[in-house]
Amino acid sequence: MNRYIGWVLKWPKTVLAVFAVITIVLASGMAKLGFDTTISTLLPKSDPEYKYYDQVKEIYGGCDAFIILSVTADEADQEHLFTPGVFQKIDHLVLDIEEFENYHPALEKERMHRLEALLGRSEITGRQVAAAFKTDIGFSRLISRKMKTVASLDRPLAPGEKRELLALVQASNELKSREMINEILSPFTMKDIVGKDDMLETISLIPTDDAGRRLLPKTDADFDAFLRNLKRNPVFEKGIFATDAAGNITDLGIIVRFHDISSSDPIAREILDIVSFNDGLEIVPQGEPVVLIWINDYMQKDLMRLVPLVMLVAVIIFFLNFKSLRGVLLPFLTLSMATVWILGLMGHLGVKITTVGISIPILMIAVGSSYAIHILNQYYAEYHLVSQKGKIPGLQYAMSHISVTVLLTGLTTFVAFLTLATHELSAIREWGIFSALGIAFAVFISASVIPAGLALMPHHQTNHRVLRKTGVDSPLIDRLIQWMTTAAIYHYKKVLAVVMLLIVVSVAGLFRLKVETELLYYFKENNYIRTSAKYIEEKFGGRWGFNVLIDSNEIDGAKDARYLQTISDFRKWVECDANRDLCIGRTDAFPDFIKTMHMAMNNDDPGFFRVPSSNATIMDYFEIYSDTDENSDGRVDRFEAYIDPDFQTCNVMTRLGQNGDGLLGTAGLKHIKKQISAYLSATLPGEYDFKITGYPLMLIKSVDYIVYGQVQSLVLTLLVIFGVVLMLLRDIRAALLSLIPMTVAVIINFGIMGWSGIHLDVATSIIAAITIGIGVDDTIHFLNTFRYFRKQALSVDAAIQKTLQVSGKAIIFTSLALICGFSVLGLSTFKPLILFGFLMAVTMVATTVGALLVLPCAIKFSGIRLVKAASPVPEKSVKTLIPLLAKKN
Repeated sequence: MNRYIGWVLKWPKTVLAVFAVITIVLASGMAKLGFDTTISTLLPKSDPEYKYYDQVKEIYGGCDAFIILSVTADEADQEHLFTPGVFQKIDHLVLDIEEFENYHPALEKERMHRLEALLGRSEITGRQVAAAFKTDIGFSRLISRKMKTVASLDRPLAPGEKRELLALVQASNELKSREMINEILSPFTMKDIVGKDDMLETISLIPTDDAGRRLLPKTDADFDAFLRNLKRNPVFEKGIFATDAAGNITDLGIIVRFHDISSSDPIAREILDIVSFNDGLEIVPQGEPVVLIWINDYMQKDLMRLVPLVMLVAVIIFFLNFKSLRGVLLPFLTLSMATVWILGLMGHLGVKITTVGISIPILMIAVGSSYAIHILNQYYAEYHLVSQKGKIPGLQYAMSHISVTVLLTGLTTFVAFLTLATHELSAIREWGIFSALGIAFAVFISASVIPAGLALMPHHQTNHRVLRKTGVDSPLIDRLIQWMTTAAIYHYKKVLAVVMLLIVVSVAGLFRLKVETELLYYFKENNYIRTSAKYIEEKFGGRWGFNVLIDSNEIDGAKDARYLQTISDFRKWVECDANRDLCIGRTDAFPDFIKTMHMAMNNDDPGFFRVPSSNATIMDYFEIYSDTDENSDGRVDRFEAYIDPDFQTCNVMTRLGQNGDGLLGTAGLKHIKKQISAYLSATLPGEYDFKITGYPLMLIKSVDYIVYGQVQSLVLTLLVIFGVVLMLLRDIRAALLSLIPMTVAVIINFGIMGWSGIHLDVATSIIAAITIGIGVDDTIHFLNTFRYFRKQALSVDAAIQKTLQVSGKAIIFTSLALICGFSVLGLSTFKPLILFGFLMAVTMVATTVGALLVLPCAIKFSGIRLVKAASPVPEKSVKTLIPLLAKKN
């Protein structure tokens, strides 16, 4: 390390130039950063449940990946829902979404050719471009929608605006080619089954002309006929329309199903853009793809807003501590570089920021500031020596002292974070890897840029003025350290008694700790995301749900009356009032088609909306019914979400609502799964099997991984830290003592979470590793300094006093930077970040008190001397580990 510091001081301009080039290269990767909040980051791809979930999606499509839009007339327009004007607006809304349902390459090629020709004109307005496609309503509306982000419709487009419009339309064209929409269900697109001349026919609720344009109702008679068709089939209620207590239709539903929720972000964003474009309608969007987008948006906004604020707080801490330009500029450069390096590297590698990863840049600033503070404090502590020896030789001596300490403390933090690389959840695993790399970057940059900067800056021979300007002579810190010294030497038993009491209370809180993975808990109760979820539950039964697969274990077994009735009985059970605790507001399943056929063949008598008792009758219905089967898999397209190609296994889709006024939560999901499993195990005929899957089950499974990963990472981290400290200090007693402050801080953290109702989730599950990784730095500083003074023949009391005077100030200032940095997260609008910031600030206080008060009390109480190590550390090596922050002491 000394050789490297010497090289840095010899070639400071080269060092800064190299670091600047690396920063510029890596900075380009930040533009490539993406965000990922999908369930795939919360489960390993090798998990059996995850594999089965993928298999179900292959067979039935992404039936649980959908957006549901509740649509009604805009109260401001004072129009009734069932009027020609409102229906025209809803038709446009559906048409906008249908543009992305099926891809027609020849049509899109012809559209783009015409658009390029139009934009090649010297002067043309956006409105004129859209009007040129007036017979192609869908494409014309898409152009108008994209124009809203480019320029006014009524003024001529500038060349740059033309290019931007063309790029936006091309991006939409590419999105269409991916064919991410599986199905659109709405009163405008829905088909129904009717009986006619002893045959079953499929009709559209709203018929179309020869060109495929919907023939919307215009007169009162037309609307009456439409309403009769809509209300005729019981399946449609709470499916594609909702009613009030009096039975009046208040909302129409549009359900857009995707093939896969994990890749639904771009098309879901397009649909939200379509929703915002369609004025004159009250539209409430919901569904897991929408929630994931909102989470992504919150994360991006907070990242852009909070990172500068955390940096500002760090700068203020630097100024309060050093009160000099170099004391602010050099640490600011190191933190900026470390943040850019790690985010840029993630961008270049294609690693996306998750709900856990959003803490990485903030962590880099908060933790990286401590390394900068230690190095600069060493410079000011050795200011006289630098003046006496000359700038470069003096810096070489001073930096060689502290750089080793920073390297070793950085190493322990690096190792602590890296232990999470073994975590089963990819989101936490990636956080462990890249936060560890970030720490390595922060240490490397601090140990290089700060010495290089100091070598280029003038060194004045005014030591007293410099020290007076820096935070080394802080009366407040001096009084705090004096209080800790008195408590550790004379009242250590009382201090330890208080600590034991806190541990007992915290352990009691630990048993109240709940694990949670429900995404809506990330938002405050009055947030639109939660209020809209409640609204959709009330109107349409829920926004997501389990898939219950019931297997007849026989090809064509799903055409058996007994099997179909078994499924119907199950659905009645889950939806009945006696089982409101299951929070299932609606179910959809294959028997609905058979019931509709039965009713249609019996003069639309609602009493016949049931499963026929005869297998022969069911088989007759299949003989006389036909519909499109585009993929030729043996199922008509309308059946694909509900039955497998062999007609053996039925997919019962449930819609989950909320638990009264509160959220369902992971515990509620577990309860529902348990109750359903118990019911089916007790009632299914012996030859039938069942299995439960779906997005909610993936959240349940992620809980197991979070809990197991938390225990695994804690044990592994403590063992690794014990080994690292043992290796560094070569004293098993010192290694055991080093675990005390961190263990106490972790227990208090979990206790606070339990007593305050803060859930253990993906975001908060990394706090323990951070606590240990950062807390061990302070512990190493204290133990190294204590051992050094004990080797100088000081008594235990004198060594504690001297250690607190020398190491205490640097530890307090670095902890202050961490606490203030994490506290900024309280300004977030994103609940996980708020709680993460609060808990990190509390644990940083706990680790600081642990290192400066609990640890010396433990030393005093145990009588450990720490001076008879099996292999004593040479005095010269020990000195390099001591941050001599107050030379006058």
